[in-house]
Amino acid sequence: MKKENPAAWYSLRRTLPPWRFGETLADLLELAPRFGIDEVIVKIDTEEFSHGHPDLDWAERYREKLFEVKARLAELGISYSLNPWITAGHADRGRNDLERLPGLECVVGHDGSVAKHCACFLSPVWREHIRALWRIYSETRPQVMWVEDDIRTFNHEPVEFGCFCPRHLRLFGERIGRPMEREELVRAILAPGRAHPWRREYLEMQRDIMVETAAFLAKTVHEVSPETSMGLMSSGPRLHCLEGRDWTRLAEALADGRPLYSRPPMANYYEDSLRGFYYSQDSVKLTRAVLPAGTVELTECENVPFTRFSKSVKFTFLELAISFAYGSEGVTLNLFDHAGTPMRAEEHYGRMLAEKKNYLTALMLATRPEGRFRGVRLIHAPGASAVKRLEPGAAYAELAEDGFEMMQALESHGVATTYQESEVAALAGETARALSDGDIRELLAGGLLLDGAAAGILVERGFGAWIGVEGIAPPVHRRDLSYVVSAEEFHNAGFGGEPGKYLTATLPFLGSASRFCDLRLLPGAVEVSSWVDPDTRRVAPAMSYFENGAGGRVAVHAIEYRSSFGPSFCHPFRREELHGVIDKLSGGVAPLRFSCDGAYALAWRKQAGKSTVLGVFNLNLDDWNRGVFTLSWESGKLPEIRSLDASGNWAEEAEIRAERIPGGITVKVERSVSSDLPLVLRLS
Repeated sequence: MKKENPAAWYSLRRTLPPWRFGETLADLLELAPRFGIDEVIVKIDTEEFSHGHPDLDWAERYREKLFEVKARLAELGISYSLNPWITAGHADRGRNDLERLPGLECVVGHDGSVAKHCACFLSPVWREHIRALWRIYSETRPQVMWVEDDIRTFNHEPVEFGCFCPRHLRLFGERIGRPMEREELVRAILAPGRAHPWRREYLEMQRDIMVETAAFLAKTVHEVSPETSMGLMSSGPRLHCLEGRDWTRLAEALADGRPLYSRPPMANYYEDSLRGFYYSQDSVKLTRAVLPAGTVELTECENVPFTRFSKSVKFTFLELAISFAYGSEGVTLNLFDHAGTPMRAEEHYGRMLAEKKNYLTALMLATRPEGRFRGVRLIHAPGASAVKRLEPGAAYAELAEDGFEMMQALESHGVATTYQESEVAALAGETARALSDGDIRELLAGGLLLDGAAAGILVERGFGAWIGVEGIAPPVHRRDLSYVVSAEEFHNAGFGGEPGKYLTATLPFLGSASRFCDLRLLPGAVEVSSWVDPDTRRVAPAMSYFENGAGGRVAVHAIEYRSSFGPSFCHPFRREELHGVIDKLSGGVAPLRFSCDGAYALAWRKQAGKSTVLGVFNLNLDDWNRGVFTLSWESGKLPEIRSLDASGNWAEEAEIRAERIPGGITVKVERSVSSDLPLVLRLS
């Protein structure tokens, strides 16, 4: 894409199958300009009709078609990039490359499962083949060569996690100084309690292999086309903890001296619930946070299996709006099938792209300037999997980093989150083990929200006096507590509560699988809420607040968020509880919180130069009739406010006004907000 692009950038990912090439190319050349497409990323040998690892004769024949595509797109002023669908392979899908590539070594799972298509990155046959194949592709000199997210060590069906093939085991044995069998290594990796040192060593081995593999792919392309940039589709940093990914080293190796392109996953491959967008915005922000500055970001908007039975046009628009609202430079669009069906069969998506381009451009220009997203800082630790403590019988997937549910708990109640610096932070679960004592002291000197699991780790590490906790037991099901818990009473008026204000303890839903942490407070700690029994007697603290000697403010919620977040967690009273606590932790007024007469907001605040952009998506089918943004505000003057209309124009609205409050402002919205269009405001 152009470095300083003046409009919302659309990159269409499109397959032109050789057996219907002429028709699908003509369809593309006719419709791409009408849809406002800026770039076409040609996907090769894709999906249903993939051959697995394509043979070189096939690739050489298809290369001539790619030259034609590039030339015809250039006539239209549309950029050309390339997306081989297979690097190592996502899943076997019935393919058997062991027969087609003699000597190919495929991944072996932790459970002994063996793939027939998904290649091991150490396989010499795979490397020889991919080098020859990608040299053929690189001759077309694409703007970007995209590496799919099969450059990872998990989810290579039928293999779930890792590679424990003979080559990996030999290499691991060399690192520890003795031979190693798969079963012994897996037992050590999944051992309960304190992490076995072999787990870290295995993750570091995987990390080094992936960095070297990324360098190999980039060098292969740049030997032929040095001006081509490399692009990386990823699978979410919390999951990549499972492979010990070092994002900085991997990015530098793959970039190979060129600008790096990133395609963060937005999930929502099909339309399930608007609430899926909580993952989308978090994935964009977190992936950006772990990659080097200057990385070009184009989000991944998917639609599988590529019709309106899968995803509505309105849902697709909201996905694009979230991309640009959260500061992305463009979107990659995987909207049309890869089975040879012309785009005109689902032209509704294209009409939307054209109609909404002015709006999305205005949204992009408002949020792209340098600045920061304001909110509660979420903590990500790339080394979380190496130190996470497992319980007996834990599955490999449980090595993934905690923290996703904490994000959902805050965002679904109108509390904006960020991965940038902030006066208040939130930390959940076993991620706390991956932080140094210095990291923890820094957090404890500001505002910090802890779930019970993270609080227990801090107490274990000697920080109990810093958080106002004398003792806290590990998380257990409420049936294993010494007292009966029926509900949480949010009774403290200093945080917006009042006696008799009850929240259910049947979390996260009717199955009641939540885990509770028995909490004992130190003198000076304030009880924000309490657990009550069936007779409404208060039996234990549920949430506490404490101000420590370092000037820090700490709240502890005596539940494990990983097992507790769900429909039962969400409630108007919960919103009041979290808003009151976050304000206290912020030392006045939160960076941003949003309330409305409905449910499920997704709010954001971008500070860019002299302007502040506020926005909120309604992730509920019910319209709201009024809403209030509350935010810290340093200026002595009330801002001028303009809202973004559906045509991409900024205008004043009499129904939207700002008012002063101590330490901040409120922006009151006295008009309806539907799920069809986000409310976006520019304050200056």
